[in-house]
Amino acid sequence: AATLWIGCALTACGTLPDAGPNRPALPAHPSELSFPSREIPFPVAADYRHALSAGDVAYVVPDRSLPLIRLTILSPAGDYLLDPEQAGLGGMAAAMLRDGGTAELTPDELDERLDFLATAIGFSISSTQSSASLNTLTVNFDESLELLFDMLTEPRLDPERLRINQDRVIERMRKRNDDTRTIEPQVWSELILGQSFFVNQRPTRASVEAITGPAIERFAKRVFASGRLVVAVSGDIEPAAAVAALERALQRLPRGDDLPEIPDRIAPRPPGLYGVAKPDVNQTRVVVGHPGPRRHHPDEFAIAVMNEILGGGGFTSRITSRVRSDEGLAYSAGSAFSLGRHYPGQFRAFFQSKNESVAQALDIVLEEIRRIRREPVSAAELNTAIESQVAFLADLYSSAARMAGRFASDELNGEHPDYWRQYEARVRAVTADDVQRAAERHLEPDQLRVLVVGQLDQALAGDGRHRGLEATVGRPLTRVPLRDPLTLEPLE
Repeated sequence: AATLWIGCALTACGTLPDAGPNRPALPAHPSELSFPSREIPFPVAADYRHALSAGDVAYVVPDRSLPLIRLTILSPAGDYLLDPEQAGLGGMAAAMLRDGGTAELTPDELDERLDFLATAIGFSISSTQSSASLNTLTVNFDESLELLFDMLTEPRLDPERLRINQDRVIERMRKRNDDTRTIEPQVWSELILGQSFFVNQRPTRASVEAITGPAIERFAKRVFASGRLVVAVSGDIEPAAAVAALERALQRLPRGDDLPEIPDRIAPRPPGLYGVAKPDVNQTRVVVGHPGPRRHHPDEFAIAVMNEILGGGGFTSRITSRVRSDEGLAYSAGSAFSLGRHYPGQFRAFFQSKNESVAQALDIVLEEIRRIRREPVSAAELNTAIESQVAFLADLYSSAARMAGRFASDELNGEHPDYWRQYEARVRAVTADDVQRAAERHLEPDQLRVLVVGQLDQALAGDGRHRGLEATVGRPLTRVPLRDPLTLEPLE
């Protein structure tokens, strides 16, 4: 049928029309295509904001197109509240709130009821914030919301489900050293932030097995406590009805205590060349970078455009085009420059290459970092990067769910009400001189940490035609041991 349809489309059913007197001629090249300008709407968050009696805030964005309601509760509490020996408790709490049943329903009964209601409920607890989410049919909203708050306030935390979830976590832990894709991010985070920084507190077998139902309940009730929550509601519901339902439901939560400040003092290891040996791979994973500034730095938008040109812009960026397209040394290569919200951000360039060509690819990356610091970028590069940086704005408020979610996230993070409204103008104001100044200030070649994870001996030796790895970096290799996947003790 598909073949017949294609044939029909190309022959008997019609052909592409020729340009006529009332039809403009087709351009000779796609670059000559023009499109009507599209004005991006920026709704006012205050129009959808509702202050609730317990001190929480709700954003309600109605959408009558489908008989569905989506609700997300955001909390500013997260894993940073835990002591190091409690590592893993946050993730287990999120899993058990969903899997552990309620006071009146066993886990199986809860699953069956949610399936009958066509309702999805989930929980997430990350380093610096947490969420509870609900998706349901309009006719089932009241019962589904009640079930969500039963799970939050009256969790059964079934011991058998807890044991199953503990076994699952431990089984995943056993695979920590199986792949460079899991080794590299953790070691890199420890290099840039410090091994003891709270986001690097990883669970061990002992810490997971020590998790109990009462510990989960205490932590969950501290995380999802009233007075500091932000709720996003979208879909087939009127604001007054949503607010009334939330007022009733939120009364069931305990009142929140004062949260401590999120830690922001990092302890990066000194600049240098670091390596983790993974002898059984034929490609080595490489990351290059250093700590960076936090959000709302005066150079924020120049940094974003600069990184887009350097390595963040895919095939149009310098690192990608040179390392992948020109030299064929890596399938994936690029860079990212994240500005930290709660603690310092970081710059990192990355690629994965054959063991023998790691030094050659790294040399190109370092060369491009130096070049963007000393030479102005071209007008074409600047224009492409700016257009790429503003393209996502068209989808920022493209649905009721996106609107409510954006309003809630900005409220939780204390974002300025005009931040997104002014975003495009600030990006378009970036000049080539601004890009070079940002590169000079925020790309620091003498502060780079270089991490290689893979076959170190081959990576060090190189291909015999180019400089070796240590000569390319200008520093000797410091070997970082793998850690036992269950105890995190260093391995030989």
